[in-house]
Amino acid sequence: MEKKEFDWKKFIVNIDQYVSAVLFIVIMVLLFLQVVTRYVFRHSFTWTEELSVLLFVWMTYMGVSSAVTYRKNLRIDALLDVVPFRVKKLLLIISDVIFILFNLYLIVPFVELIGSIGGSRTPILGIPKAITYWLIPAILVISSAKLVYDIYRLWHEDEKRLGVSRPTIDLDSLEAEYKARMAEQHKKEVQ
Repeated sequence: MEKKEFDWKKFIVNIDQYVSAVLFIVIMVLLFLQVVTRYVFRHSFTWTEELSVLLFVWMTYMGVSSAVTYRKNLRIDALLDVVPFRVKKLLLIISDVIFILFNLYLIVPFVELIGSIGGSRTPILGIPKAITYWLIPAILVISSAKLVYDIYRLWHEDEKRLGVSRPTIDLDSLEAEYKARMAEQHKKEVQ
């Protein structure tokens, strides 16, 4: 079997996806632990719910950043499908600029909120609330940077590839791969 070299660029680009997956697994383990201890041992850990909620918020914002990477962010495509190429390109770029402006607008209230929190802590675990909230402005900045890169990509894309997102599951390529395997297997059987 061929050994593949680790792709650092892909890892860095997708780090938010990997962190989201790890957070999801941790949340599932915590909630499973909570259910088992409550119903089997008649004792529940109070901290699991607080930590799960915190991790869920982080996972959600990481997911937003990841969606931007693969152009899976919310967008209404009905108008884009009927306008000419140049108008479509312009609308996609304007959409990204509006998204960037919205992200940057949200950073200020979050920073003010973090400043007003001061040294307060979460009720059960005692985690400083400022730490729990700093991730959100950071993700908004990261998402904005990814949107700037998306604008660069849009500017240089041709008509065929303009604004195309990679499908979550590419059924066409999976079907082509399956057919190729079946043809190869059939060829071996005939020989």
